Parts: sequence; structure tokens; C-alpha cells
Amino acid sequence: MNGVSLKNNSNNITKLPKKELFIIMVIFISEISSLIYISPFLTFMIQGFGIKEKDVGYYAGGIISSFMIGQFFSNFIWGKISEKIGIKPVILIGLFSTSVCTILFGFSNNIYMPFIIRFLGGLFTGNLGVTKTYLYLITDKTNEAIGFAMLPVGMCIGATAAPAIGGLLANPRELWPNQIDDSHIFSKYPYLLASIVISIIPIFGFLVGYIFINEPYKNNDINSINIIENDSNNKIYNKNIIITILIYFNMRMSSLGSESIIPLLQATSKKNKGLELTSKNIGVNLMISAIFLAFFSIMVIPKLKNRYGTLKLFKYAQLLSPFTNVSISTLSDLRYLLNPIELSIVTIILIIIRGSVITITVILINLLINNSTDKKYIGRINGISQSFAALGSAIGPALSGILFAWSISNNINFPFDVHFSFIIFSLLSCINIIIINYVDNSITNRIE
Repeated sequence: MNGVSLKNNSNNITKLPKKELFIIMVIFISEISSLIYISPFLTFMIQGFGIKEKDVGYYAGGIISSFMIGQFFSNFIWGKISEKIGIKPVILIGLFSTSVCTILFGFSNNIYMPFIIRFLGGLFTGNLGVTKTYLYLITDKTNEAIGFAMLPVGMCIGATAAPAIGGLLANPRELWPNQIDDSHIFSKYPYLLASIVISIIPIFGFLVGYIFINEPYKNNDINSINIIENDSNNKIYNKNIIITILIYFNMRMSSLGSESIIPLLQATSKKNKGLELTSKNIGVNLMISAIFLAFFSIMVIPKLKNRYGTLKLFKYAQLLSPFTNVSISTLSDLRYLLNPIELSIVTIILIIIRGSVITITVILINLLINNSTDKKYIGRINGISQSFAALGSAIGPALSGILFAWSISNNINFPFDVHFSFIIFSLLSCINIIIINYVDNSITNRIE
């Protein structure tokens, strides 16, 4: 199908291009690391700015959302730019911007800086949508499931390392009190060290990408990728594209909304119905669960996709999604019944179950979107879909933060306590169960 894949005639499955997949992995590890490394310490960072615990949720949701708001405004533009100048320059710009903004985040000394820096990071980073286009162009229908499984694998590797780095290197004065005094830069900026270490990952990605990325548009001889706008034989938008993009929007809103509450629930004090874990405990919990999900993505999901088909498996995962979201909230009810080790084990198990379902939907929704259009339009379609995904990813954490803070501020009983946010996002995820039935079955056939 393309210039970088190799056919394996023995089993009629196209061999995946290892070098390109490695680059994609590095890109996604970079992107996810810069996003998620703040999770273990964000609550404590906000409290360090003088914000009361009951109000932390408002600010945490906004900080997480600000990156996605930036992406909402820019992803479609980056998708069109990639069609004009190529994928490689867009990826390199995104990686460089990610590194710079990550370092700047570590210098935050007031509550406003995290919002501004994360917004700029999202605005100048178009890698998530463009990388999906890149992956689409180097795979075909025989190997796309394994290829797109690299996305959550990269996410899981980033989600494994980043929270551990963020949690372990947060406030280094506590780690090395004899070496770091009040005048040290890491005392003034307690989260700078973690930010610097994380920034190395996108810099490495930039160097790898600069050396090894081959422009896939050129490899695939798609010079007409600079869209012929009056091409009447190809319709850019159709019912399947519109429905799948709406599903992607709602999926990201509900999953990111509930996901952003998980660290808050773990960090919140027991008197406010939280688990009262430290940043290090939270980092370890997220790291262990991410390791399992990486294995699940590459070893299990492609087999499930081949057995049940893309559309059917996606429907099954959507049916399970509301229940896995709600299950996380039960940790609040277990906080006094289990000792810290038992509580961590149960937390990890529930996060893994929820993460497995979300991972399936993330892989398959990207396959469904890409299968809905001709490849000459794939750059802008991924840009549009990622913009709507970013919008959902912005609304979800912001809404969850508001709901969570409102619940613990008012000390309201069930179901309006810490369970309330999870219930709301579980109900939102039910919408996808309905609208997925309106897509045409032809979506399972990739348009070559």
C-alpha cells in the first residue's frame, strides 16, 4: 500500500515498519509524559499557591483543560498545514514546543501561570492528530489494529514513567534536605526538577524525528494531498465521519472528565471522602496500572479486533464504559475498610479495568474515523477529529473539577458527594451507546 511497509507473503499480512513505529512511540511518549506528569503533585502545587483543599478541584480541572483548549483552536490548522508542508515539520515544531512549555511549567509561582503555559503548549502542539495521519499512511487494513495499538502503548509507557517522575521528584527539598536549602532554585520552584527531567523526552523525540522521519506523503506518492478542493468524486464529510467525530468528542469528555478526578480522589483527605494518599503513592498506582495497559494494548486488543470486528468490539466496549467509570467512585466507600496497601491494590485493579475499556475505545475510534474517508483528506479529518477530541478533553476535566469541588465543599450526601462526578460522566458515556448504532456498517472497510 505504501512505500515503507513490506509484505509478508507467507501470511498475507503487511509487516509493520519498525523504524516509523519507534518514532511514533517516542512522539506519543513525549506528548503523554508532558501531559500526565503533573497528576501526582497538581493538588499539592495548587494548595501551595494558597488555594484551600475544597477549592482545588476548580483550579485542577481548569489547568488540565487549558492544554486541550489550546489544541481545540489549533489542531485543525495543524492538520491542514501538514497537508501543505508535510507531516515532519509539524511533528518537530510540536515536540520542541512541548519541551519548552514543560520547563516553563516548572517555573510557575502563581495560580495563573499554569493556565497560560498549558494553553500555549496545546496551541503550538499538533502532534496527536498529525501522528495519527502518519500512522494511517504507513499501515494498511491487514496491520492497522497492531499499528494503532502503538498509540495506547506509547500513552501507557508515558503514563508509567511520567507519574513516577512527577511524584518522586516533586519538592526535591524533602528528598535531599541537606543539599537543598531555602535559597536553592528547587526550593523556590519545587516542581521544576520534575519538569526539566520530563522535558528531556520530547527533546529526544525531536532529535529522533529530525534524523529518521521520512515524509509519508512523499513515500506514498500523494502529491495531490494538497487537496483538490473541487474534486467532485470525493466527498470529505459524510454521515460516518460526523457520527464518529461526535462519538470521539463525547468519549474524550466523559473519559478525561472521570480520569482527572482519580488523582483528586486519591489526594483528597479522608474527612472529605478521599483516600488521603501522597503524591508518591498516586504516582506508583498510576505507573503499575499503565504497565499492564501497555501489555493489554499490544497483546490482547488486536486479537479481540480480529475476532469480533472493529465496530462490534467498539460497541461492546461502550456498553462497559459507564460501569467502569462508576466503579472508581466506590474507592471512597472503602477508605476506612481497607488498610493502605489493600486500598492501593483495589485502586490499581479498578484503574486497570477502566483503562482497558478506554484503551479499546481509543484504538477503535481512530480506526473508524480513518476508515470513513479517502486518504487524500486524512490530514484534515484527523485534525478536525483531534480538535473535537481536545474540546471534549477540555470540557471534561473542567466540569469534573467543578463538580468534585462543589461536592466536597458542600459536604453533601450520596449521590451528590464524591460519587457525583463519576455518575455524571457515566451517564454521558451512555450517549455513545445509542448513536454508534447510526453508523453504516461499511465503516468497517478501510478506504484505500
